[in-house]
Amino acid sequence: MLVVEGVRAGYGRLEILQGVSLTVEPGALVGLIGPNGAGKSTLLKTVFGYLRPGAGQILFEGRPVTGLRPDQARRRGLGYVAQDGGLFAEMTVHDNLVLGGYVLPSRRAVRAAIEAALERFPVLRDRRRQVAGSLSGGEQRILALARALVTRPRLLLVDEPSAALAPGMIDRVYDALVALHRTGLALLIVEQNVEAILGVAGRVFVLDLGRNAFDGTPAELRGSDRVRRLYLGEAVA
Repeated sequence: MLVVEGVRAGYGRLEILQGVSLTVEPGALVGLIGPNGAGKSTLLKTVFGYLRPGAGQILFEGRPVTGLRPDQARRRGLGYVAQDGGLFAEMTVHDNLVLGGYVLPSRRAVRAAIEAALERFPVLRDRRRQVAGSLSGGEQRILALARALVTRPRLLLVDEPSAALAPGMIDRVYDALVALHRTGLALLIVEQNVEAILGVAGRVFVLDLGRNAFDGTPAELRGSDRVRRLYLGEAVA
């Protein structure tokens, strides 16, 4: 579904990604982990079009998306949830969802997509007239997911869904992500909470200093003394 080949990207003259490659199969749930500054969020932003790669290529469903703008990426079937959610805090839950549907072809399509999102996340229906900034941290993450779903993506890029959340809220957000995956939606999730992502991912990529450091299953990752020591912080006898 997604193929990233030899991508180099960064900010101005600062190159963060130094030839990163990655794949996501249809319907897969893939985790992307690594130390702070490894380039994980930069990779998501590059795939979605917020950053233009200096080299390499990105294919989505066999078609090049390298260098597309975010609105073009959305129309192709990519969705993106930023670490901070990207919500409009002073706008209501309903209005945030409406804005998420701007790429859809008609008001009827937007209404149907919003209704589907509210069916999936009933807590948002109860709070649809509430301003987004008054929601709890976990509810804001749920709203960010719902808004991304309004665009009807086939692959959803999610940046650190558990950041700054209490353990109970992390469980709620991950329950939502797993439920979405069960519908057939493919997910690529950047995560600092390694245990959370290893518990749900079928495949894991590790980045380090802008380069690929590991690619395999969670079991294979746990079986590698080097990876456990460097990236999971575990002492190895």
